[in-house]
Amino acid sequence: MVIDGRLPATKVGGRWLIERGEVERRRRKKPLKGRPFAAHNAWTLLALASGKDLEGVDPSVRSRMRRTLSLEGMEALGPRLERRGESHYFDAHRGEIPYIIEDPRFVASGVSAAGAHGLDLVSGAEADGYVRADVLKKFIADHALRPAAHGSNLRLRTVPDRAWHFLKGARVAPIAAVALDLAEDSDPRSAEVGLMALKDLPSS
Repeated sequence: MVIDGRLPATKVGGRWLIERGEVERRRRKKPLKGRPFAAHNAWTLLALASGKDLEGVDPSVRSRMRRTLSLEGMEALGPRLERRGESHYFDAHRGEIPYIIEDPRFVASGVSAAGAHGLDLVSGAEADGYVRADVLKKFIADHALRPAAHGSNLRLRTVPDRAWHFLKGARVAPIAAVALDLAEDSDPRSAEVGLMALKDLPSS
């Protein structure tokens, strides 16, 4: 899992060190039932669960995703939506965090978007959000980011170009995405808030 990038870890002296919180997050995660959705379909489901408009989505895809959401619900579908964004971790200067959050290429999620959706979490000197895959390298250079292991103060989730239109122009990710990102967080408090938010989402 570490080698495949599914479990963040740091290698020290020939041994892999894994944070306890990350192990607990994996333990809480429900087993995958069914194949993961492609990024575009994952964002179609997240938009539907958030009550968003679905311009540019084929009606047959919209109908199929709506039926899937109605039958299974967001909480059960969560493990199949992992392709919504690939996670990258960075160390950012504390003073740079506000500029990252205000960057128009950054769409806040997780703890960075909790307050915008009325969730009971306060963001500290950290940031979590989505960026378009093709701007990641320039985003890293513009904000002088250093790649880091899990546990750093910045998590960027890259979204494939084909699915970015779901987030284009947004400052905050849809509530379903924010809730799911929180539910999968290694911090127990964030995970609890995320799970509660997922349960409150409509299933159709």
